[in-house]
Amino acid sequence: MEATTGSRLHRINWVTTLFLVLTPLVGLIWGALHIHAMGVGASEVAVFFFYVCATGFSITTGYHRHFSHGSYECSRIVKVFYLLFGAAAFQHSVLSWCSDHRRHHKHLDHDDDPYSITRGFFWAHMGWLLVTDHKKAEDFSNIPDLLADPWIRWQHDYYVPISVFMGFVVPFALGWTVGHPWGFVLWAGIFRVVLVHHSTFLVNSLAHRIGSRPYLRAITARDSMITAFLTFGEGYHNFHHRFATDYRNGVARGAWDPTKWIIRGLEMVGLAWDLRRVPTESIIAAQLDCDSERVSERLAERVKGHSEHALAHVRERFAEVAASVQRAAAALTVRERELAEARKQWGRDRADQLRRVRAELRAARLEMQAARVRWQAVVRELLDGSVALPST
Repeated sequence: MEATTGSRLHRINWVTTLFLVLTPLVGLIWGALHIHAMGVGASEVAVFFFYVCATGFSITTGYHRHFSHGSYECSRIVKVFYLLFGAAAFQHSVLSWCSDHRRHHKHLDHDDDPYSITRGFFWAHMGWLLVTDHKKAEDFSNIPDLLADPWIRWQHDYYVPISVFMGFVVPFALGWTVGHPWGFVLWAGIFRVVLVHHSTFLVNSLAHRIGSRPYLRAITARDSMITAFLTFGEGYHNFHHRFATDYRNGVARGAWDPTKWIIRGLEMVGLAWDLRRVPTESIIAAQLDCDSERVSERLAERVKGHSEHALAHVRERFAEVAASVQRAAAALTVRERELAEARKQWGRDRADQLRRVRAELRAARLEMQAARVRWQAVVRELLDGSVALPST
């Protein structure tokens, strides 16, 4: 019994465990006392909001989409910002974070997935951080591209002093200038750390539990606008695991994904480039595959009492509508590429060319939308059984 207890205690990652337990506890007690005595100042709320955005987006736009997946390239000043404020998020160095994340993608839902949801919600959310198991397997052999970057190695080597300085010392110094040093530490340090921790942790837990699977059905990752609102736009997780290198997570034009908006904004001012986008026709093909699987399963349930000829007729109907969607998606992809090329061109005819291509793109989008409506209507009919199948 003693040996078993000792081995369990030896597995605990004490530094991380104490930090994750004490920050919300300190925030609750100290926060209640501070707010009761001092109230809430506008400067404290402002620095809290800034630090939530700076650290949260350094994880999503930096650690995740730039460093882990290479979804785009960015200037050195942006990269250094990610390294400094990413460290202030207290989620370990880029090397450690990205190594774990790439293993998660490679071994999703299996034993070698460091935060597999198959081991439970709490494990995926934060339990895996409380033990040393995943650190024993960490050798960084899966991130040779990041190891080659001297700035990333510098952040890894000095991660603790950088994180403490950026996460607590800088807020204290900012607060000193306005006469509220400890209030700034409380709001931009403690409160912010707890919020950003559990917001980004939800990508590993909640994003594998609620939502739909429109792009890949064989995995636990799901798309959910609710999760997206809670995670800086990282909630369209089924799409992400199907198309990991796309700089977008919420690929729909109206999807809540502030992380992609920031990346696009950086591109517009010249601080980011080579944004990777999966072609529309590939995205539509993935959706068609998933719907085809659902329809096939539904038809298999209804096969008794019906002729194969009747079932073949239904399959042909679905295939015909799917083909029209594929044609519309291919045309839309061509127009999107033409617009991207037209934006790169310069000269007297550039404005006229852009107007023409944009008009053609709008027409292609309308055709795509109409094809989607027809396709979704047929899929609903087939899935809910409203399509009558003759028995002979």
